[in-house]
Amino acid sequence: MVHATDGDPAYALARTQEEYARLGRQAVFLHGTTERLFRAAGLAPGMRVLDVGSGSGDVALLAAELVGPEGEVVGVDVDPAVLRVACGRAESLGLANVRFVEGDVRGAELDGPFDAAVGRLVLMYRADPAEALRHVAERVRPGGVIAFQEIDLDPDIPARSLPADLLWNDIGHLAIETFRRAGMQTRMGPQLFAAYVAAGLPEPAMLHEALVGGGEHYGGYAWLAGITRGLAPMMAKLDVADPERLDLDTLADRLRADAVARGAVLWTPAFVGAYATRP
Repeated sequence: MVHATDGDPAYALARTQEEYARLGRQAVFLHGTTERLFRAAGLAPGMRVLDVGSGSGDVALLAAELVGPEGEVVGVDVDPAVLRVACGRAESLGLANVRFVEGDVRGAELDGPFDAAVGRLVLMYRADPAEALRHVAERVRPGGVIAFQEIDLDPDIPARSLPADLLWNDIGHLAIETFRRAGMQTRMGPQLFAAYVAAGLPEPAMLHEALVGGGEHYGGYAWLAGITRGLAPMMAKLDVADPERLDLDTLADRLRADAVARGAVLWTPAFVGAYATRP
């Protein structure tokens, strides 16, 4: 999670307790794909890990599972309100190996070096992702791991479902258009390769994964409805859509009912991971 800093675009989603709760639900939905990236990258017990753009702490808590009590995770974020949520979550879980620091990774006082630096859905909010990666790499010891996961919000994909003419796609396109108009790096996922190289890092290994499902219990309905609610103020500000006409309170149920009635299968935009070791 990032604020507008040094020319970065403004964060498109709301900053409310409701949004922080949505991030927690999103973390459950994305947990498997992020864990697979971190395991492939080599996160292991005993490592010291820096979580960039930590938000409400979901990625930090996941990293803490992988490094174990003998390791340590330090999360950094510029939003003090969301860090209070993150600290409370770590304390409630009795995790002594996780702590959070307020600040931007480009200038925060952090007691590195770290064995690894990680982040999820962070670089898409940077005006210059390669420059951000360079600052992150400076916090990591030589031979340490740098692993990021970003999304590919390709606006030219006409549908992410079969059949194609579903409410799922209509709402998805509104969300993508909002991110685009807000100035986000909407295709940051596949752009990770070039960003790593421009940052002076080795060519990264990469993973590409979408979350596919259908029927009554697919988690994507609540995920997309939650994102739409979080984007609603920005949708209105940028004249993408009138949130009142989207009936946000019933949106998840309507997405589900439409898909179930059509026997549809749906998939998210791709989540793309990249990892490399610092020279």
